[in-house]
Amino acid sequence: MTINQEIDENKPIKEEKKYQKIKTQIYLFLHQVLTINNASKPQIIAFYTSLILGGISLTLAIVGSLLYSLEQKEVFDNAKHQSQRETARVALEIDRRLYFAQKSAISIANALSSGKLADEELLGRLKLELEENTDFLDVGVAYKPFAYSPDVELYAPYYARIDDKIELTETKVNYTKPKYVWYSNTLNKGPNWGEPYFWSAPSLNSDPVVGFFTPFYNPDTQDKSPRGIVYSEYSLTKILDIVRSLNLGRTGYGFIISETGTYLYHPNEEYIKSQANIFDITYQQQDEKLRELIVEGLRGKPVEAALTDKVTGQNSWLFLRKTNLNGWLVGIVFIQDEILPDSALTRRKLTTISIAYLWSAIFISILLLRVYRGGVKRISLISSIVSIFFVANIAFVWSLVLKARTYTSTRNLLLSDTGVKQLLAPQIRLSKELNQDPPLIVPTGVFIQSFDLTSPKDAFVTGYIWQTYKDGVHDDLSRGIMLPDAIENSDYELREDYRYKKDGLEVISWYFAYTFRMDFDFDYYPFDDKDLKIRIWHQDYNNGELNRRVILVPDFQSYTVINPQTAPGVDKEIVLGEWYLRDSFFEYIFKTYNTNFGVVNTPPKTNFPELQFTVILQRDFLGLFISKLGPMIVVLTLLFAVLLVTNYEQTMEVLGACAGFVFIVILDQVTVRQQVITKGIVYLEYFYFVVYLYIFLVAINFILWTLNPNLPIFKYKDNFIFKALYWPTMLKVLLLITILVFI
Repeated sequence: MTINQEIDENKPIKEEKKYQKIKTQIYLFLHQVLTINNASKPQIIAFYTSLILGGISLTLAIVGSLLYSLEQKEVFDNAKHQSQRETARVALEIDRRLYFAQKSAISIANALSSGKLADEELLGRLKLELEENTDFLDVGVAYKPFAYSPDVELYAPYYARIDDKIELTETKVNYTKPKYVWYSNTLNKGPNWGEPYFWSAPSLNSDPVVGFFTPFYNPDTQDKSPRGIVYSEYSLTKILDIVRSLNLGRTGYGFIISETGTYLYHPNEEYIKSQANIFDITYQQQDEKLRELIVEGLRGKPVEAALTDKVTGQNSWLFLRKTNLNGWLVGIVFIQDEILPDSALTRRKLTTISIAYLWSAIFISILLLRVYRGGVKRISLISSIVSIFFVANIAFVWSLVLKARTYTSTRNLLLSDTGVKQLLAPQIRLSKELNQDPPLIVPTGVFIQSFDLTSPKDAFVTGYIWQTYKDGVHDDLSRGIMLPDAIENSDYELREDYRYKKDGLEVISWYFAYTFRMDFDFDYYPFDDKDLKIRIWHQDYNNGELNRRVILVPDFQSYTVINPQTAPGVDKEIVLGEWYLRDSFFEYIFKTYNTNFGVVNTPPKTNFPELQFTVILQRDFLGLFISKLGPMIVVLTLLFAVLLVTNYEQTMEVLGACAGFVFIVILDQVTVRQQVITKGIVYLEYFYFVVYLYIFLVAINFILWTLNPNLPIFKYKDNFIFKALYWPTMLKVLLLITILVFI
């Protein structure tokens, strides 16, 4: 037992000595690396230059990394906090506005119950309340049977605001029946906020109406039996205007649901008109997580959650806040993908940071290997290490280029009905300003069967386009589509494939085989990708007789998944050749035309949403790049071997080899130009230019060496300086070209 205790007591001491030894070794190593003794003046200058530049580069790299991370975090945090504030603000504004409706009804009920307000004075009080509260829709009472007068069974007068006028009217229905729960619930349970509903006359008020109901009692009886109810109803128009005005990005949105889960507001108006219930929707979509979050919010707990839509693939934040007065739930959905930085901007920032790390690594390597002291072995080693660093940095830039592009932040992707409604809201407002009927919405679907890139600016595409028309909505609309980018020649075809009608819906499908004019960009070849774009117009897109715009929207119901990464609307068996399918999606291209196309008294189209189906194709670069880069690597390696093993006495042989290398490279470049017919210079061609340059430099080096063999720069270690600079300088040039092209 004593021995074990001694061992335990000595263990911390041994551990402390071990750590102290490690610290000492690190200190000695750093002292040895960061100090210089017995060196010449040029070596001292080289040492301190490497030390200073290495320190500056490393500092810039670390600071750049931190700033980039903080910037990314700040963007997300700002968006998140803004959404949190908006959710709380809307909830408080609802409470503030509805408080006055509740206060008004309770005030009238108390006055009637206390006897301070006589039945004869009631109508005047109701009218006064409506005049003083301009947001109220109506204020009224509903007496119990024969409670107003022994001769009158039911009496329910109310003042309503109709067309900005206050009018007295009376409820004619038998509100004591069980189906009128606003009456029975109030008598049985006391004051309450009723469920929202729509007026039977939408022309008078199209937004949901909600009312506060409270009983009033007979002041002449001791038991204070209920004599009837008082209510004040409020149109949600102004509250909904607040939600509609929220700045939540292009497709973010707010919504309001009642205590039972009924939608009071949602950008998709069908939810409101049909009084859809969010619990029914979550059961249909099998979205258990969202259902649990809604239940949690209705219990009064503020909810903040990150969600991913299984259908669209979008990442979003959900914020829920419950109102205090009536238990409504205010929700805000913010699409995270919309604040993702543009891929080109991200690539630019990360490349800049990588360059700082690159130079810090180079200078640290110089210090660690003591290259400043000179020597063939040290210089050869640092030449190899620097070359590897340059290759790694070039590969890093390539990886950024090949990384999936971000579209949501820069393009108007259409991934849900709600997102479409948000993007089309300005068009609906514009129609009102132009005294036009609301736009006609035509659901449209696309399916691509095949494509062939026939030229740098053309693509031959085949597939199907279909549209859905609804009886009573599209009666005045002709049936047909236009493809504005299609080139009509002997190879084109557009024919109706089938027409199907059931339950008031007519589906028409067209088969098309067209050559489309495309704006392809080959600058990044072979790292390029292509956007295969199909713009679609309805053939009545400029029909002045309609007095309304015709807007196409995606037929989401026809796709099981609309996530761009699953390539909806593209045949899975499509033959791609040297391409692979990256994404496909619908999007809006907002076009402005400076003509009315000859239609008199019609303003030119401004920011008109044109439906476009886009397929993103990524070139399968690996095989192509190896087949083209391989010969160049062989040529450069052989050229270096020539530089390595020959001397100035063999200049003629070197020049002959250089001529042969030029011939090989020219033939290879010609094949590239035949594959890529474009006016500009593509990325891969710069590699050929660099090969030409170094073949020329090697030839010049040997010519000058032959003419001046005793020059120190040639005499040192038999042309060693040029041999050591060959790979690092070449790869540095290639890195510079890569950065200039892609950044």
